This record gives sequence, structure tokens and C-alpha cells, in this order.
Amino acid sequence: MGQPALESSVDIAATPDVVWAAAVDCKAMARRSPELVGMWLFGKPTVGRRGINLNRRKGFVWPTTSRITRWKPPSNDNGRGTFTFHVWPTNVDWSYETEPIAGGTRLTERRTALVDPTLSVRLTAKLALGGAEGHDAELCTGMDETLARIKADVEG
Repeated sequence: MGQPALESSVDIAATPDVVWAAAVDCKAMARRSPELVGMWLFGKPTVGRRGINLNRRKGFVWPTTSRITRWKPPSNDNGRGTFTFHVWPTNVDWSYETEPIAGGTRLTERRTALVDPTLSVRLTAKLALGGAEGHDAELCTGMDETLARIKADVEG
């Protein structure tokens, strides 16, 4: 009944600190992500910080809530940074990770598997999103687009 984990990566010609700064810019994410209208945190980003997200797909708009569960800048771990937030009601984690590579940084976006969706999540997926499988395919394309826009912003 659940959905698999999703992942996408891009190599960016910039330092992990520069890529990290772009990836954790929640205000800019609304113009980078095709599904996100906005992400508003209640204060400075840090572990435990909560937020509200507004998402869209075609004519359907829905809110989610989130909490930052990992906040590790790359300067704390030789270029390996992690920004993870848990989202309700889907009960999944979304993350951005930096990894130093020759010539720059690999940025990876992940969504954990949607293991046991609630009835409301299943009904929303079926009735408003055209089915979970189709929505996951769109999310994968959206992840690629988001990472490409971060790359363009950083390298441009």
C-alpha cells in the first residue's frame, strides 16, 4: 500500500558551503520546486524547528506541517551537510545532503518511503492527485527540476 523512497542528485561546481546555503534557503524553494507554494518556519532553522508548507498540483492545494530533524552544515563534517525535515500527514522525511566531489559538490534530495499512509492521505492521493504512483512520478521529475534550479542559481 505504501510508496517507495525517492532520490535525485546533481553535481554543482561550487563548494559544499555555497551549495548548502542555496539548498536550505526555504524562501527560495518556492520558486525552485514545482509543487511547493511556500515553506514557512517558526524561527531560525535548527533541529526541532516547526513549519507549515503549502503544496500544489494542478488546481489542488493542500497544507502540511514539518519539523526539522537534522541540521548539520557541511562545515561541521568535511563538506558533508544534511538538512532533513519530517512532514505530516504523510509521515515521510525529505532531505538535502551535500557531498564534496572533484570540482564541486554533489547535492542529493531524498524522500523516505511512504510506508503506511493514513486513510486521509490515501484518499487525497486517489481523488485529488490522480493516484500515488502518478504523483510519485511527478515528484521525481520535480526533484530533478528543483536540483537543476539550485544548480543554475549557484553556478549562474
